[in-house]
Amino acid sequence: MNSNWKWLRVFILFLVCFALQTTVAEWLQIFGAGPDFVIILVVSIAIKHGPAAGVLWGFLAGFTQDVYAPVEWLGANTISLTALGFLVGQLEERFLTLNLPAKIGVLGFGFMLCDMLYFFLTGLEKDVVTNLFFSKTLPECAYTMAVGAVVFHLSIGKKKKHA
Repeated sequence: MNSNWKWLRVFILFLVCFALQTTVAEWLQIFGAGPDFVIILVVSIAIKHGPAAGVLWGFLAGFTQDVYAPVEWLGANTISLTALGFLVGQLEERFLTLNLPAKIGVLGFGFMLCDMLYFFLTGLEKDVVTNLFFSKTLPECAYTMAVGAVVFHLSIGKKKKHA
C-alpha cells in the first residue's frame, strides 16, 4: 500500500512539473533561458529510484513533450529523456549515494547530454547546433542547475527531518 502511494505522489509531481514547465518556466526566463522542471524531475527520480524508474519516467516525460513537438522531430524527446533516466539511474547505482554537489553536477551533465542527443536526433545543422548550444543550452543548463540545487537541498532537508 505504501508503495502505491509513493508512485501516486510521483505521478502528481510529474503533472505538477509539466504544469510548471508550460506556465511558470516562461515567467522565470532570464534573457530567454528558463529552468527545465521536467529534466529536474527525471534526474531526481533516476537518482532516487534507479535506472528502471528513470527509464519509465523519462519515457513518459519525453513522450508527453513529443506530443507538443513538431511532427518531423517526433520521438526525439522520448529517446533523449529515456536515455537520460537510464544513464543517471546507472550512475546512482554505481556510486550508491551522491551528495548535493554531485547531484547538481549530474543534473548539469544530464541536461547537456539530453540537449545534445535531442539536437543530434532532430538533424539540425552544425552551425545551428553551435548557436543553440551557446545561446540556449548553456544558459538553460545553468538555470536548471540552480533550480535543481534548491529542489535537491529541500528534498535532502526533508529526509533528515524524517530520520
